[in-house]
Amino acid sequence: MEALKAQQKSLRTAFTVAAKNAKQHLEVLEADCKDLGKLSSLHSQLDNKFSRLEMIQKEISSLLLEDTSTHSEFEADFEAAESYRDSYLKLKTKVEASLKSSRGLMQCSSMDNAPKLKLPKFELKKFSGDPKGFLTFWSIFSKIHESDDLTEVDKFQYLYQCMVPESRASGLISSFPITTENYSKAIQQLKARFGLEDLLIQI
Repeated sequence: MEALKAQQKSLRTAFTVAAKNAKQHLEVLEADCKDLGKLSSLHSQLDNKFSRLEMIQKEISSLLLEDTSTHSEFEADFEAAESYRDSYLKLKTKVEASLKSSRGLMQCSSMDNAPKLKLPKFELKKFSGDPKGFLTFWSIFSKIHESDDLTEVDKFQYLYQCMVPESRASGLISSFPITTENYSKAIQQLKARFGLEDLLIQI
């Protein structure tokens, strides 16, 4: 029993030191994320020391319960053990929350500092009404047609700008007033007039 109590005392002291260090680094981490690795290491030490302390505590508690003359000693020891458990759980929760939050901030910072990729702008293809050029025209214009960020009127404006002035295609599109309802009609007519012929030529 005395040997177990000596181990318990040493482990409680070691746990108290580890807990104190963890608390200090929690305060540092709030101001600077550079100590993240150190706090993570202290978190592991804290878990290890408390786990070993719990093993000794169980043995001591069992021995104290077996001896009816030590019930009062058991109660005092139990209260002390509960105090250590409460401190451990409270600190563990704070450390894990701080580590999670700091890692998230570091990831966001890394993403913010990453070089931004500039995508090349694509040039809208002009279409005159020549069936041979319809597939090329549509492969580019379909990016606008399928966009969820543009209104039908906006798409119609782009479509109108893609027509070669005074061409057959321009004459067809110009016959539709630029409205939301007419956009889909204009597209249907454009495909019907020039798309099918183009398909036949490709075949």
